[in-house]
Amino acid sequence: MAENTNELKYSESADNEVKSIFDCWREALYKFFDTSGRTTRYEFWAFQTVSLFIFLLAAFIGFAFNAYQIVFEIFALYFLAPAVAISVRRLHDIGLAGHWALPMAVLGVFLLLNSELNWTDMTLPVFFSMVYMSYLYWILSADGSKEANIYGARVHEPQIYNADSRVFMIFMTVFLCVLWLIFLIKIA
Repeated sequence: MAENTNELKYSESADNEVKSIFDCWREALYKFFDTSGRTTRYEFWAFQTVSLFIFLLAAFIGFAFNAYQIVFEIFALYFLAPAVAISVRRLHDIGLAGHWALPMAVLGVFLLLNSELNWTDMTLPVFFSMVYMSYLYWILSADGSKEANIYGARVHEPQIYNADSRVFMIFMTVFLCVLWLIFLIKIA
């Protein structure tokens, strides 16, 4: 009986272990194609935020050396699968099926394969991508279900993550608004 309580205490403390944003990002990359289970809001937004910073840094370097196209394709190829996988696990945490992330993957592949088209040819696909991504991010901002669901046991999230998750969500919301502004200026 004493062994069971010790195991329970150990598993609770392991669930409440505080991870850095880079630990969450690295873990998402290790789970490259793993769409089973659930992930916390903090882990999802940490992955998205770190990936965005890496992309912006790579884009800056790409623009500096006039190789933005190559940088975009490498980044998209490497980060599309983990982004879809972590989105599916996040949808599972909310209690939704992972097929909600499928349009994001299809649109990402479409934009990657057609990245050499000029801006006027890409206006409509980019518009639909941004509408869907904004909607999906709004869904992914919801709290996870507090009990086990068909996708697995509840993922315990330490309280310290709530404030960090809000900061990440605000940052990504501002980023999406900037993208919308750039898009609207481009089509005007």
